[in-house]
Amino acid sequence: MIRISIAASLVAVLAAGCVSSRPQPVQQTAAPSAKRIVRDGGQLELPDGTRVTPDYTGGFTLPNGDYVKRERGALVLPTGARCQPDASGYICP
Repeated sequence: MIRISIAASLVAVLAAGCVSSRPQPVQQTAAPSAKRIVRDGGQLELPDGTRVTPDYTGGFTLPNGDYVKRERGALVLPTGARCQPDASGYICP
């Protein structure tokens, strides 16, 4: 008798779990958005909000001391990634 009660309880719990758990819609992750370096007068605003002033070559020193150089119109980050120019600044990968 106890086995029947346990089995019935187990079936009831499993059935309740199957009935109450509806499939959740799958959320699609957004594609990583490009980071922007925006021109603001004579300065550039970095994606984190830091402002830097380019030197005569168009490059600048980051707050951590790394140098971003300008090469053929694009900015070359210390990692080697290239930020391509657009109308309001640069788009970085």
